[in-house]
Amino acid sequence: MEEPKSLLKTQQQTEKELEEYRNALDAIGSASKLKMELSGLRNLKTFFAEIFIVNTKDIREIQNSLSDLIVHPFKLNDEKSSITVIGSQEDSEKIMKVLRSFNVHPIQIPSDLPQNPSLAYDKCQKVCKDLEKKSTEVTKKIEKLKVTLLPKLLSLYESSKIAKDVLEVTRKPGGTKNFAVIQGYIPVSMAKRFDALTKSYVSITEPAYVDMYANNQLPTLLVNNRYARTFEVITETQGIPSPGEVDPTPIIAFVWPVFYGLMFADFGHGLLLFGLGMFLRYRANGNLKTWATLLAASGAAATIAGLGVGEMFGFHILEIPSLALIFEPLDGLVGILNVSELTFVQVTNILAVSVAIGIMHLLMAMLLKLRADILERNKLAVLTHDIPYIFQFLAVVALILAAIGSGYDIIGMFGITGVTHNEPVPWLTAIFGDWVTVELVAKAMPPIIIATAGIMIYGGKKEQELAAKHGHDEGAGLMGIVIEVILVRIIEILSNVISYTRIGIMLLVHSALLVTVNESYESGGGLAVLIGGNIGIMLIEGLIVYIQTIRLHLYEWFPKWYKGEGVEFKKLIPNKVYSNLVWSEKQSS
Repeated sequence: MEEPKSLLKTQQQTEKELEEYRNALDAIGSASKLKMELSGLRNLKTFFAEIFIVNTKDIREIQNSLSDLIVHPFKLNDEKSSITVIGSQEDSEKIMKVLRSFNVHPIQIPSDLPQNPSLAYDKCQKVCKDLEKKSTEVTKKIEKLKVTLLPKLLSLYESSKIAKDVLEVTRKPGGTKNFAVIQGYIPVSMAKRFDALTKSYVSITEPAYVDMYANNQLPTLLVNNRYARTFEVITETQGIPSPGEVDPTPIIAFVWPVFYGLMFADFGHGLLLFGLGMFLRYRANGNLKTWATLLAASGAAATIAGLGVGEMFGFHILEIPSLALIFEPLDGLVGILNVSELTFVQVTNILAVSVAIGIMHLLMAMLLKLRADILERNKLAVLTHDIPYIFQFLAVVALILAAIGSGYDIIGMFGITGVTHNEPVPWLTAIFGDWVTVELVAKAMPPIIIATAGIMIYGGKKEQELAAKHGHDEGAGLMGIVIEVILVRIIEILSNVISYTRIGIMLLVHSALLVTVNESYESGGGLAVLIGGNIGIMLIEGLIVYIQTIRLHLYEWFPKWYKGEGVEFKKLIPNKVYSNLVWSEKQSS
């Protein structure tokens, strides 16, 4: 550390001297044309003489204020002038008072510089250049040392911190010299291995059970494969799952790429994003490496989705000769969700797929909530909230699909206008058969919605009564429950389903932007327009799509079932970034 310390000290001293000489330059700057020795002028005993730098426009007023004294002006430039004021020693106070009223002070040159302003200015300029050169050289040496020393310093810091933490965990009980105690948790899957490793010590293991009424909550150890582990950062934004609660990470690991890939679907952009993520993953450490892997996974998904859309930088893949031969065997799959022409049919298909994905995602959240309440043996919530809410959700979705099947004749599909709608219902007719028509769904679903709403109102009333018995707030009463169930929750279902149309909308926006860029290129815009436009779309769309993907998880999915109130399982030896510990084993005879 001697060389870095010496360089840092030199850098600090150089910067200090450089600042002093720059300040001197600023002070002398206006008087740099004066070639007069100030020390002789100021050593006069009988007379008071001083030089000031003033605004040229103020000279006449200063001369009038000091009319009984000698005031000799010298023009330096259009704005500034120097004035030499000479008077008796008794006049010094008057002179300084007048000049201070114009916010002017005598020229001050540091004592280690020549007292001639012109010579002092020249010397300051030369010294500043030398110091700036020296500062640049020292900075380069420091930066070079950073590259060679920083990894080692971080490694030593990390290793010493880990050693300190381990020693604190294995601290000796008070009053003992030859004993140490380690107490904590291990996963059940490691129990046999732990017993084998500690057979030469006194070790006791016993099962730990989840107790929702106990204060000492069990820690949660997230166990995911190498791919899914990347998405734990998304889970951690909502908290660690409690023991017994489903870890959402594997689900996110599957759903996240689907969302991101569909919204950013382009074979070329996806490949570039994947390459950028892998490059950053290779260069980064710690959490940055995790986020880089997430970026690479999103890019891979966008690449695959790009094949489905059939687009590469906005051009159709099968229309590019070199790629047409490669992807010709996948002709039925490449471009299955083509959006290049942005026709009404294409837009409708994309939005229908988006809604279907949203329905499955929301239904998954509701089933996970049902599972959690079953495990907690909350019968009231299961019977009067979870199950009715699922049926109500499915009924509302069925009505939405029926409205689409009727050609958006929402009033007519209920038979009010006398028109009979025997059209098939998207998705439902294909699953259940031709007997499922718009008319059947329109007649069957409203009673289900009303019945489930009644059950949920009853359940809400019972929950308020139980809360009142335990001394808790009774809530907004029956009217508040009715408003929440009939208005808030049904509208919430509609808004949740509609929210997932953003998947298709972002894909359409992405495609529309690429069409605009490509048309500009073909109209004579040149490669600069094509390349710059694609880079701009990648930067803007890539960020927006990430925001929309995380929003669908944080605002639409997580709140419906996830609590995330768990305590993180802390390993005795945590994950290391800059170092690695190698344990030496003692050989016993």
